[in-house]
Amino acid sequence: MSDPVTTTEAALLARDQATQPWQQAVVAVLSGPLSRRELIDLVTERIAYAPRFRRLVAGWPVPGWVDDENFSVGGHVREDALAPGQRLEDWLADRLVKPLDRGHPLWEATLVQGIGPGTQALVVRAHPALVDGYDNVHLLQELFDSSPTDVSAASDDWQPAETQPPGISDLLSGLEDPLRAVSGAATGLLGMVENAVRAVAASPREQHVAGVEVDLDVLTEVRTSFGCTTHDVLLSLATAGVRGWLADHGRPLVDPVALVPLAVQEPAVLESAIGCRVAPSWLGLPVTAVSAADRLRAIATLTRARTDTGLSVPARNLVELAGFAPPTLHAVAAGTVAAGRPHTVVVGNVPGPEEERFLGRARLRQVYALTATTDDEQVGVSITSYRGRVTLGAAAVAPLRRWARDVAAELGALRAEV
Repeated sequence: MSDPVTTTEAALLARDQATQPWQQAVVAVLSGPLSRRELIDLVTERIAYAPRFRRLVAGWPVPGWVDDENFSVGGHVREDALAPGQRLEDWLADRLVKPLDRGHPLWEATLVQGIGPGTQALVVRAHPALVDGYDNVHLLQELFDSSPTDVSAASDDWQPAETQPPGISDLLSGLEDPLRAVSGAATGLLGMVENAVRAVAASPREQHVAGVEVDLDVLTEVRTSFGCTTHDVLLSLATAGVRGWLADHGRPLVDPVALVPLAVQEPAVLESAIGCRVAPSWLGLPVTAVSAADRLRAIATLTRARTDTGLSVPARNLVELAGFAPPTLHAVAAGTVAAGRPHTVVVGNVPGPEEERFLGRARLRQVYALTATTDDEQVGVSITSYRGRVTLGAAAVAPLRRWARDVAAELGALRAEV
C-alpha cells in the first residue's frame, strides 16, 4: 500500500534540489572480503525490513510513497575505487554534491576500493526523508550482524504492490520537487505549512568533508574531571572545530546557533523502531570563550537544564537498540532540520554498539555519517561512536583544512586540566 508524503517529509524532500542536493552518507569501513554480488544478495534478503528503500515519491497534488515498478537492487549497488593519491574524504565530498536519481528510490550504495590493504568502504547515500524512526528504518540497520555470516545467493522475486499514489495521480506522473506546485497554491492545501514551501536554489553549493577519531576512554577521563557528560565533551570538541573553521576562513568569531537534535522519552513513541523521539533543540556554541575549559563549562551549563528534566534518553539506551541503529538515528536527527528555526551549525551525536558488527564475513572497523549542509547551515557535524572509538565527521561549505588538528588540540587542552 502507498503512503502519503507527510508535511515533514515534504519539507525534507524540498531541500534536495538539482543545484543543491541534500542527502546523508553513512560510511562503513570494512576489513575482510565483501563483493558487490554478496552485497546485492544481502540487501535483497533484508530490504523488506526497510520498505521505503524500494519506494519513490510520485503524484500531484497528493504526493505519495509508491513502489518503484522498475526497482532493482543491483541498480542501486555500485563499485568504485579511489584514484591514485585520492583521499576518501575527497571522494565523499564529490559524491555529496551529486543528486540522487529522483526517478528511483533515493539511495545508492557503493563499495569503494583503494582504502588500504584488505580494507574497503561501503558508502550509502540516502535521503533522510526515507527514514522516520517509526515504521521506516535505515537499510543499514538491517544489514549488520553480531557475528560473521556467509552470504547466500538470493533471488529477487519481489513485485510492486502499488505504483499509484493516494488521491489524484494522473495529473503528473513524476514529481521533481514535491513542494514546487504547492508554493503558489492556496494556504493550507494538503496541510502543507508555509515553512515547508521553499524557493528553488539557483546556485550550486560545494560540500567539503573532514573527519577525526578519538578514544572514548579519553573522553571519559575529561567527563569525570569536569563533572559533565560525554555529550558535553563531544559538543566542546565540535565547537573547537567550528571555531577553527571560522578563523581559517577569516569569518567573525561569534557564537553560532546550532541545531543539536536530542533523543527524548515520550510514552506515546515507545513502540517506535528506536523507542524514543528525536526532537530539535538549539544551542549557542561558545566559540568566543577564551579557553577549552571555559567552552566545556559553558556547554555543560547550557545542556544541564535539558538533562535535568529527565526527558532525555541515556546513551546506553540507544546503544542497546535492536539491529545496527546509528544510521537510523543519524537520518532521524538530520530530519529535525524541518523544524525550521534558523541556525548555521548542526551537531548530531549518535552512540553505537560496543560489540563488533559484521557485514557478511567482513568486519566493521569504523562507521561515521556525513550530512550535506542546507539552508543557512555552514557546518554540519555528525558524531558516531563504535567499539570504544568516536568519529566526528564534518561537512562544510568551505574547506575544513584544520578540522582534525583543532579537535585534537581541544581534547589535549581539556586533558591538561584533568
